[in-house]
Amino acid sequence: MRSVGRPLKRVGQVWEVAFAWLLVLPAAAPVQGVEPGAPFSPSGSSPEHSAGYATIYREHVHSTEPDRPRRPGSTPAPRGVAPAPRAVTVREPGPDLANFPNSSYTLPEGGIYLEMSPFTLQGASSDSVKQYNWEFLFRYGLTDDVELRLFTQGLTVQGPPQSATGFSPLTFDTKIHLYKDDFEYFNYSVGLEAYVQSTWGSPFFDNGTQGSLTINADHVLPWGIAFNWNFGFASLKDFRGAEVILPSLQWAFQRDVVEDFALFIQGYVNAAALPRTLHAGAVGPVKTLQEHAVGAGFQWTLNDRIAVFGSYSGALGAYVPSYLGTMGLAVAF
Repeated sequence: MRSVGRPLKRVGQVWEVAFAWLLVLPAAAPVQGVEPGAPFSPSGSSPEHSAGYATIYREHVHSTEPDRPRRPGSTPAPRGVAPAPRAVTVREPGPDLANFPNSSYTLPEGGIYLEMSPFTLQGASSDSVKQYNWEFLFRYGLTDDVELRLFTQGLTVQGPPQSATGFSPLTFDTKIHLYKDDFEYFNYSVGLEAYVQSTWGSPFFDNGTQGSLTINADHVLPWGIAFNWNFGFASLKDFRGAEVILPSLQWAFQRDVVEDFALFIQGYVNAAALPRTLHAGAVGPVKTLQEHAVGAGFQWTLNDRIAVFGSYSGALGAYVPSYLGTMGLAVAF
């Protein structure tokens, strides 16, 4: 087995990371929109009337709780009294590693999530071999509507015939919650997410600098079903070294079956929301590429601080890993 332990390279790539985050940091100013938790009906109907047409508006597909409390400052506090900060809980907005799409919601200001999947296994495809990963996702609430994120597939062990062990590159990510509204027959929450996958990792797993820009959306459907989807574009280099832009879609339907325990079905086209799998473009033409995967999983919220999750997905095409299984947990601070 080939061991890759050389120091992280190309410090000059710092500009790529700085540029990616500078693009989104101006959005740290307060985002205009309906305050979370505030009943709203564009038709002027009362909250009781609107409630007759929709289920409880939960934060997003991962959440097991009603809508988040009103943000500090949404109601003027008495003079001399500081508004109470939003509590940090793993229930809201919930872990993003649990399934393929990422939610549109962000952590409260100063909130921290540490998510990890110590057991991530993916099978071989027509152009890739079996692989094990210990994934990490670190999330920090810069403001109530802007979240800074650091993702890596972490420790990576690749099987034969190209055996290797090392660390996958770091991915610098930012998510912004843009807007939320609730109509009598339709509700939605929208966010924007952008990431840059750097070259900071073991050389063997260096896929070059890659980026992605996605729109994240959440809805609550009848019968308490939460629907989460992402649509965007990801860049990668093909087998000739040319950059190619691919559209990608991720989706999940989730429902609580008992208190604090939910089941979901999920899938993606071309890529998961975070750079988890090797694209076929690394060795073949990507303009005609169509990658599909479908699976199912669970999320169990143990308490306000810890949630565990797991999923299993299968391939619908030759270029997708034959299976992708994950088991992990999220901790809120």
